[in-house]
Amino acid sequence: MSQTQRPWYVHDVLVDDYCEIARSGGDLRMLKTLKILRTILVNAGIIGIALTALFLTNADATIITVLSIATLGLYNGIDAADYAALATAFAEVRSQQTTNRDDN
Repeated sequence: MSQTQRPWYVHDVLVDDYCEIARSGGDLRMLKTLKILRTILVNAGIIGIALTALFLTNADATIITVLSIATLGLYNGIDAADYAALATAFAEVRSQQTTNRDDN
């Protein structure tokens, strides 16, 4: 775990896992890009399914709207927490690399 105090909304285990990935040679920038792409695709899929249910079937608009908004909110909330952990790990790894360069 890092010596710096992490914000309360960042999950420490996720940050430690991402830091370990970076230390073992993983590319956090690529991981960040893939997470953003995944979020866009999942959001587009949820919206597409909801719109298909609304316009191509006789589904109840109230139920479909409430369920799709709740699903988008839950998914994006979880994804935002994951993204915050990734961003924190990225900052920690970068600061450790800067400190190591300054020491040498």
